Formats: sequence, C-alpha cells, structure tokens
Amino acid sequence: MVKRILVGIDGSKSSWVAADYGIYFSKKMKKPVVGIHIVDIRLLETPFIEDLAGALGFTTYIDITPKLKEILDERGKALLNEFAKKCREAGADCSIAQAFGIVANELVDMADPEDLLIVGKTGIHNKFAPLFLGSTSEAVARKSKSPVMITTDRFMEIKNILLAFDGREKSIHAAQYLNQFAVELGIEKIDVVTVLEEKSGEREKHIKELLDSHLQLEYEVQFLYGYPDEELEKYILENKERFQLVTMGAYGESRIKELILGSTTSFIMNKSPIPVLLVK
Repeated sequence: MVKRILVGIDGSKSSWVAADYGIYFSKKMKKPVVGIHIVDIRLLETPFIEDLAGALGFTTYIDITPKLKEILDERGKALLNEFAKKCREAGADCSIAQAFGIVANELVDMADPEDLLIVGKTGIHNKFAPLFLGSTSEAVARKSKSPVMITTDRFMEIKNILLAFDGREKSIHAAQYLNQFAVELGIEKIDVVTVLEEKSGEREKHIKELLDSHLQLEYEVQFLYGYPDEELEKYILENKERFQLVTMGAYGESRIKELILGSTTSFIMNKSPIPVLLVK
C-alpha cells in the first residue's frame, strides 16, 4: 500500500524524530524513504528581510537577500546530508531532495496518493511565530492527497495502535488503511475507540457492523460518551504509555462546519502526546 515514505526535514527536534520514524518504516516495510528539505521562501520576502536588516543595523536589505538565500540553501544541504548519513548507518533505502517554496505546498506536491508523508508537529519556524500564521503540519495534513503522520518529540517503536473511529467515510478509510499498514509493522490486533453523544445500543451495533465490514484485523472496541474532542483527548492522555500511534480519518467535516464547531482532527493532532496518522 505504501509506495514511498517522505519525511520533512527542517532541523527541528520533531523533524529528526520524523526522520527516525521514516527510517524505521523504511526498514520494516522495505520501502524507500526520501528526506525532503524546503527552503521557505517566506524567509526571503521583503518584510522579513527588512526586519532582519534593521536588526543587524543595515540601512538597505538589497544585498542581504542573495546571501541569505545562499545560507539557507547550504543549511538545507547540510541537513539532508545528515539525514542521508543516518539512513546509511541504519541500512535503510533512502534518497534526498531540496526545493524552494512554501513548505506545506511543496511537501504536498512532492507526495503521491500512495506515499506516506511524515512531518514533525513543531517545526523550526515556530520560533518566528506569529510571523507565519498557522502550523505547517496542519497545512500539510489538510492539503495532502496521501496519509500524513504527525510526530511528537519522542520516537517510540510502534507496537500498539489506537484507531479513533466515528463510522463516517474518512474513519472507514483509516480502518481500511490499517489492514495492511499494521500487518507490515507486525501488528495483528488493534484497539478502537468510538465517542458517542449518548448511550445507544443501536448506534454501538452499527459501529461494530462497520468495523466488521471494513477492518480485517482483530480488534477490541471501547465506547465513550460525551464530546468527541474532550473524550478522545482524555482517553489518549490516560493511555499514552499503552499506545504508540493514533490513527483517524482526516477532516471529516466541511470547512464551514469546522469554523463553527471546530475540528476534531486539528484538536487531537495538536493535543496528542503520541504520533497521529491521518488518512483521507
């Protein structure tokens, strides 16, 4: 199912953890891993350059832009060389690529639907916030045609997977994706959690029927009751030492509804202390 594993490398701690997962999956699944660094062109735009020139005591920013571009380019190459070295030492099948552009857009454009795209939750440019509005990892998750894994700052070998399942189309896709993904990791049984607004034997029966129809793995399902965001966050936090990966459908609501009610995907992606795998 997974054709390639693409990893976003920006030098942050979480991106190196993403690299560790990329190498781990490459060896487990026997698939190539590609380390990608995008030089963010927003760092070369006039407002940022003017601020940088002012901070350095320059009266003009014209001469700074080419030098900064060169520095960023060389930095990217150094990061990718370090990634390639890690890959070689681990015995993984890897390659590297670099481009200039908007980070999220470039990463998404490089990924095919059959690829797995891995990015760190907190990138190197978080230190510039609020210069750049929004999270690169969230933008990648929203725009990507391929499944996206958002990593935390700690690598853990994946032995137990939690599927957050609500019975809608995207969560069904997530369940189907795990049928091969989990097996390739040597996992034959997963845990499922479903949050319902209130107790309903009919609704629980329907969820189990959907799981039986679409999930080929052995599973155990836990029903919770209340608001999905709150109950899922609480359950994941209580079981953060038990599970090493949360899998869920990505952005099942329309953007209009998300603006009014919020997005469970974004909430869990930001709150989860363990990596989150999002499937469209």
